[in-house]
Amino acid sequence: MIITTQRSSIAQAIDATLTALGWIGFFYLFTKGVASIIDGTYDSPRIAILDPFLPTATTLAAYLLVAAFNALLLVLWARYRKLFFKDLRRVRAPAPIDDASVAQHFRLSCNQLREIQDSRVTVIYHAPDGAIAHLETDQLRMQRADDDKAYVAVKVA
Repeated sequence: MIITTQRSSIAQAIDATLTALGWIGFFYLFTKGVASIIDGTYDSPRIAILDPFLPTATTLAAYLLVAAFNALLLVLWARYRKLFFKDLRRVRAPAPIDDASVAQHFRLSCNQLREIQDSRVTVIYHAPDGAIAHLETDQLRMQRADDDKAYVAVKVA
């Protein structure tokens, strides 16, 4: 499976049981159909025109019945999940993040963050450890991220 989620042991047991029953039913119908074709015995009245198509039609009818039953189970399961677990589906808006926490996360001052937000172009240089080492904005000044008191006049377009 591509996506795996943790399930309760009861749900896993139900899933395994239904899957096993499905495979058992499939093999039973398959072997019964193959055996009846080999023996040439059918448990239905003979109609000369339909004789070649009767095993196929019976098998298709059984498959359609199983598919309809599976669809019914799926719809009932979806209704159950929708009814009892509607609180889990509710999309919650993320908590608003203020500028102070963003600046603290990136180890910037509030003034540096405001300058980055106001600029149209920002070039960020990183130190080898991944921290912000240097900032260049389209404003008339350039400042170091680790020392917000040092300003150098540079025009960056």
